[in-house]
Amino acid sequence: MDKARERARERFRGHRFGLFVHWGVYSLLGRGEWVMHHEKIPVQEYEKLPAQFNPTLYSAREWVELVKRAGMRYITITAKHHDGFCMYDSQYTDYKITNTPFKRDAIGEIAHACKRQDIDLLFYYSPLDWHHPAYKTDWEAYTQYWHNQVLELFQKYQPMGIWLDGCWDKPENLDKTWRLSQLYQAIRKIKPDAIIGNNHHQAPLDDEDIQTFEQDLPGENKVGFNPIKPVENALYETCMTINNSWGYNAGDTAHKSPPELIRILAICATRDANLLLNVGPRPDGTIQPEHVERLEAIGKWLSTYGESIYQTRGCVFTDTPWGGCTRKGNTLYLHIWQAQPKQPLRIEGVERQVMRVQFVNPRTPLNYRHESRTLLIELPDSLPEPANTVVKVEIK
Repeated sequence: MDKARERARERFRGHRFGLFVHWGVYSLLGRGEWVMHHEKIPVQEYEKLPAQFNPTLYSAREWVELVKRAGMRYITITAKHHDGFCMYDSQYTDYKITNTPFKRDAIGEIAHACKRQDIDLLFYYSPLDWHHPAYKTDWEAYTQYWHNQVLELFQKYQPMGIWLDGCWDKPENLDKTWRLSQLYQAIRKIKPDAIIGNNHHQAPLDDEDIQTFEQDLPGENKVGFNPIKPVENALYETCMTINNSWGYNAGDTAHKSPPELIRILAICATRDANLLLNVGPRPDGTIQPEHVERLEAIGKWLSTYGESIYQTRGCVFTDTPWGGCTRKGNTLYLHIWQAQPKQPLRIEGVERQVMRVQFVNPRTPLNYRHESRTLLIELPDSLPEPANTVVKVEIK
């Protein structure tokens, strides 16, 4: 593997926490990004939405500032979703944001803001297209169209990577149908260190980097379409919504609580995966206050406990009923949210000499003892951080 690509992969893994953004003209309807498909809206009717799209309150700078406050290190944003509408100024279609009353290139603005504030940027792009006529009538022409658009995104904006979603619409012989190897080679001629992901792939091609887990944690498949066993050497990433919707859904108020989201982030890190947490901005370009509140709460937790998340590796121990563990060099971080009261915390498989055990916050030492390959740590009856208390173990 190219050295530059290896460095980019390590940088991506070290980020651990990113913002997913599903935003398009579907936000005007406020019923999610699949509204065109679910409600069987004809193309001619759906095509009326761009003429109404004018998100005058959109500020890429404010979005990126929120990302920084949330402790996130990268953004993955929809350049084109399944409805075929482009959120950037593409030379290959007129069905794009610069032909709306808004007129501005939203993707170009977020790319500029990310570069200014050292936030990495990836683009979500859907090869599946409910709008483009060639998708059903001329596969050769459509393949050329969507390949050109993906390469255009790299040429115009130089993102960290691409996140494809929709190849599952034609699952037979994915590489031959979608010509993925051809596309990936062309991407890496433009950007050799590009990070590439393709949603729902059970066995990614060698040129892909990310294995995604949609609405689920690595090693689990509650939603029915994720692989149970992560692919070796892949970068693992869980993408998840704050409520139950990706695109803006005005009626969806089932927002996960800040403690639940903090634990999801910690679980992802302990399973060696990133968390890509989604927001669906409103048609005026603002992010729901409920989502802002939760992102800022996670950021507050990370301002204290970030050392146990960023640049760490997971999958340290096989049995952690009390929570999970990340590691960084000779330091273990025990993430605890299910400790048994009045019982020492048991960590099986610690063979080397322990030098120090303490809470990350407050940095108070904890009594411990070693019995064979088991580390026993005495915890107080009340833990300092109910959402996820972190204990730091330094090993010789």
